[in-house]
Amino acid sequence: MTAGLAVSLVRQTGVATPARTPLAVSYGMVHINHPVDGGFTPTCTTVSGTAIPPGAGKLWLVVGGTGVHDLRPAHDGTWKVPVRVGVEDPRDADHDYDVKVYWVPGHATPPAVPAEAQLLDEIFVVKDPAKTACAAAEPTNTHTPG
Repeated sequence: MTAGLAVSLVRQTGVATPARTPLAVSYGMVHINHPVDGGFTPTCTTVSGTAIPPGAGKLWLVVGGTGVHDLRPAHDGTWKVPVRVGVEDPRDADHDYDVKVYWVPGHATPPAVPAEAQLLDEIFVVKDPAKTACAAAEPTNTHTPG
């Protein structure tokens, strides 16, 4: 409907409205597909999704506020990153964790997310009480202090 209104205005006035630069051009566009927002997740899992990478800067995946991962989409825009959600401890079960993807300027270095970063997608997961131990080799949260 908006597009039809804009075309109608151009026809009536002969003046086009200025075009906006889409957010995807500046910061990228991201969607987290797995795990499901609000769902249970094991300690060791893989976060996956799709992305249109930004023209400048980088995409970071931040899990639980501590684990920072460079997010590098494949040529088809898909990405997946093995991550660790919390620690392998039953006392950690049933806690909520956030999973966020940020656009960050090219000069930024982990682990701190800079103030000028832009949040592009975010989900929350709950640590599965039945899956607190990692079954195989554990993924590590890169750039995690300590």
